[in-house]
Amino acid sequence: MIADQRTGIACGGNWVVDLVKVIGHYPQENSIAYITEESRGGGGLGHNVTISLARFDSTLPLHALGILGNDSYGDYLVAECRRFPNVNVDQLRRTDRDATAYTDVFSVKASGRRTFFHYPGTNRIFAAEHIDLDRLPVRMFHLGYLLLLDALDLPDAEYGTAGARFLAQIQGCGIRTSIDLVSEDSDRFPKIVPPALKYTDYCIINDWEAEKLAGIPLRKGGKLHPSSLPQIGAKILDFGVRDLVVIHFPEGGYLLAKDGTEILQPSLKLPDDYIVGGAGAGDSFCAGILYGLYQGWSHDKTLRFANCAGAMNLSDLTTTGGIQSWQEVFRMEERFPYRTSVA
Repeated sequence: MIADQRTGIACGGNWVVDLVKVIGHYPQENSIAYITEESRGGGGLGHNVTISLARFDSTLPLHALGILGNDSYGDYLVAECRRFPNVNVDQLRRTDRDATAYTDVFSVKASGRRTFFHYPGTNRIFAAEHIDLDRLPVRMFHLGYLLLLDALDLPDAEYGTAGARFLAQIQGCGIRTSIDLVSEDSDRFPKIVPPALKYTDYCIINDWEAEKLAGIPLRKGGKLHPSSLPQIGAKILDFGVRDLVVIHFPEGGYLLAKDGTEILQPSLKLPDDYIVGGAGAGDSFCAGILYGLYQGWSHDKTLRFANCAGAMNLSDLTTTGGIQSWQEVFRMEERFPYRTSVA
């Protein structure tokens, strides 16, 4: 299939059931914190980005890719997708080899900061062999989270990792690729991520992941240092990213394109009572970038839209429940002012 005949976006990778608990503070060991709210919702990149995109635009063709267990959590995630007629679940596979992944998410009420206790489940076995690229007529393919997909993180003698080989196959079909990472505190970033970046068009990650990947400090004493962003972005591009790098953080977002375009966009200034939870905000931001790129918007408009989407997500305890149509997302700019800076 030639590129101009392709339509839609595929999202593949982690599918998770999130069990979210809101707490007043995060406790030290051997102490207690009280749960004030709780909910169940879909999580993981596959779910969060797919459903955010579906909420943005009911006419956008979407393909959900991944592996779920033959269990109630798997049934729940499939049912979540089927609420949206434009989401195709033909390649959302089921298996008895493991249980569907789940995460206990503890979200601090005042800050929106989250701590995750995760069971990887079936995401550990998701691999290129589970996707039929001949039956995937999409224009873009978003994959993640690398570092949390065991089979794709395995070494490959020719490409460096199985994930890199998979991304190369996708690009060979004329599909634009994008990736996201997991915020893992480890030394695995330089081993697993750079090989995949050679076959990545768009790298969309958060500040923690960008710092770990580039090996360049971005925060000192918890404070963001924007002057490090160009150096970090340039180093990530040098790994082989074909088009652009986007880094998001609570204070805003940063975009550096291969053609030299550079944008630093502060986030919206939200009142404390607007923020209900932070789960999925980064994925909604990522979905905003993908949607803007798909629509051919300018980089400035795309980054603003992504910031608005991430902010809108904070209004709900679940990972996608706060997201509305793309027109309503943009109206966030009318409701709330932007911060004066990201520092």
